[in-house]
Amino acid sequence: MKRFLLTYLLLFTLTIYAQEKEEKLFLTGYIKNLHEFSFVDRLEQLQWTTLLHNRLNFKYIPSNSLTARLEVRNRVFYGDNVQNIPGFSGYISQDNGIADLSWNIIDNRDLLFNSTIDRALINYTNGDWDITVGRQRVNWGMNLIWNPNDIFNTYNFLDFDYEERPGSDAIRVQYYTGDFSKIEVAAKKGKSADDKIIAAMYKFNKASYDIQLITGVYKKDWVIGAGWAGNLKEAGFKGEISYFVPYEGYLDSENVLSSSVSVDYGFKEGLYIYGSVLYNSSAESSSGNVENLLYTSLSAKNLMPFKYSGFLQLANEFTPIFRWAFSSIYSPTRHSVIIIPSLDYSVATNWDLNFTGQSFFEFEDYQTLGNILFVRLRWSF
Repeated sequence: MKRFLLTYLLLFTLTIYAQEKEEKLFLTGYIKNLHEFSFVDRLEQLQWTTLLHNRLNFKYIPSNSLTARLEVRNRVFYGDNVQNIPGFSGYISQDNGIADLSWNIIDNRDLLFNSTIDRALINYTNGDWDITVGRQRVNWGMNLIWNPNDIFNTYNFLDFDYEERPGSDAIRVQYYTGDFSKIEVAAKKGKSADDKIIAAMYKFNKASYDIQLITGVYKKDWVIGAGWAGNLKEAGFKGEISYFVPYEGYLDSENVLSSSVSVDYGFKEGLYIYGSVLYNSSAESSSGNVENLLYTSLSAKNLMPFKYSGFLQLANEFTPIFRWAFSSIYSPTRHSVIIIPSLDYSVATNWDLNFTGQSFFEFEDYQTLGNILFVRLRWSF
């Protein structure tokens, strides 16, 4: 505990000193207070959990070509989830990188305090070259909600409080062959022998479409894929497809096809509509556990527990400081539905208030699987 406090105090001191002298070291971040209220189908079952979430983003720029970043998440949980969810502290502290950079500093029945370094990298740029080494986000996804091409660090879309999304211990080399084209190679290694990803991507523009082609090794599979982003008249049109084939030694596994397509459109009155469909060949038609998605680690091979899923979102701004959105996910497997309404309000400069609901249903047997209301206040600095 003392080591973490001394480390943060030293980083703050260095940041303030550097900003006063040469402005080469910068600090940004936020503090959020997130309250979670959950029940299944009766208010007498109400449970609550509070999360105090602090992020510290340190950036050091010694020259025009070199940048170093260190970003830390500090989270304090207390309430019913800490007490009642088996393995909760292990899930929160899970770190699949080469080095374990997640620590449960306080872990008891009533309180969990976790500190995680999810970005620690050095970036070098020179002409057409861009090289990054360290814990970083290698984002190859093009869609908003489901990303079969995002093979390095898949994220859980229900974890809306984690805007930065997970990172990978990786080496990433990008070479820009033109204004709208590049070749990219990235390699990631995790703790286990099979937890490795080595892949290449070629991205280019053709007929006003951004197109990418990927290939490489994904853990125990060969992977090939493609993605695109463009327009159908005035509507946005994006898609991703990845095909996974087990390589020698793992032939007992099956080939997996994961693909998603999305369309979005903004009306003149300010209404925004977004729709997407996902196909996951690895899911069995009878499978699916939608209520546990919030605490599930997803992968590019298994973005949903259903073979077919659809997403629809409507959003609008009442005023520049007040926004609403209504999202829903549907799968024909047991007619599973997730409903996600949200409201965002800018209370003051750098202060934001958010209300988000998540309700899980299976209408085949007409049962409610769970309801969650999140209330979040955020201060950014």
